[in-house]
Amino acid sequence: MEWFSASLNVTDNELVPEEITRLLGQQPTESQTKDIPLLREDGSVRRIPRFGRWSRTLKVKQTDEWDVAEVVRMLFAGLPDSQDVWNQVAKQGEICISLGLSVSTGSQDFAFDSKLIKMLADRSAAVWFDVYRETGDGAP
Repeated sequence: MEWFSASLNVTDNELVPEEITRLLGQQPTESQTKDIPLLREDGSVRRIPRFGRWSRTLKVKQTDEWDVAEVVRMLFAGLPDSQDVWNQVAKQGEICISLGLSVSTGSQDFAFDSKLIKMLADRSAAVWFDVYRETGDGAP
């Protein structure tokens, strides 16, 4: 199964992304704070978020890894292993892995081994799969 995006997200209506950055010791790829406008490059308002989010995202062009389980592990690379830290993060918002997957014709599969499932459970992380069937032009 091919993937095209993977994100580690922490979300909540009142989430303060800077608090998640402090807890995890890593800057997000993207973040937003409720009611604080997100701006375009020209300074105009792109949108006003209705919730807070801290995200660490990988796109397929950023790595040569093809294994979905390894991509999930990569999202956690360099982040704390401490159960206490992840408990604190979970108190701030919902932790979720979001995976964009692409299915071409035929049967395809992927698996999460028990160690990965335990790691995700220890971090209170849900997993969201967004599966697309490729069109004839190769785009999802």
